[in-house]
Amino acid sequence: METIEGACAKEISNYCGNVTRGDGRLVLCMQAHEDRLGLRCQFALYRASRRLEGVLNRVEQIADACWNDIEAQCGQAESIGRCVVEKRDSMSPSCRTVVSKLKEATLGLASLRGLPVFSSDSQDIGQVVDVVRKPDGSVQAIQIEVGQRLGLGPKTITIDADKLDQFMDQVRLRLGRDEIMNMPGTTPGAQKK
Repeated sequence: METIEGACAKEISNYCGNVTRGDGRLVLCMQAHEDRLGLRCQFALYRASRRLEGVLNRVEQIADACWNDIEAQCGQAESIGRCVVEKRDSMSPSCRTVVSKLKEATLGLASLRGLPVFSSDSQDIGQVVDVVRKPDGSVQAIQIEVGQRLGLGPKTITIDADKLDQFMDQVRLRLGRDEIMNMPGTTPGAQKK
């Protein structure tokens, strides 16, 4: 919801400002006005719906593989998901396998490295060379090698996760080419400037 509210602030204000939050009402309102939404807002809604579908799929996989374990070991737990992860070593082999695979997927271990990066004005500015992760494994920032494609000397810059959108095979920044090129970075063999 934070992603949608950030990307769709203008649209929410214009079309759904009076909608009571909760139970998916805001998303339903936004979908009802989809023909009036800006591109950034449309992508945020699309990503949110894909993530929701993925979450539901993961819950279904855990339920299928771990149902007996959940009943036996997590029936009284406040958070079933946390209980399954904490007690996975004592769960059945099939449950452990599913939990391990899903944990890897949710931490985003399929790397962003090597993906092309485009500015908000559609300029190909470079590629992802590294991913900085938070302690929980989620993406905190990405490091991009920029400059060579634009005729400048190569340098590596760091972009916070809230300034980027990942599409299937590329990363699009919420920054223009000039903003990106003026950012401080490191050059090969040098310290930060």
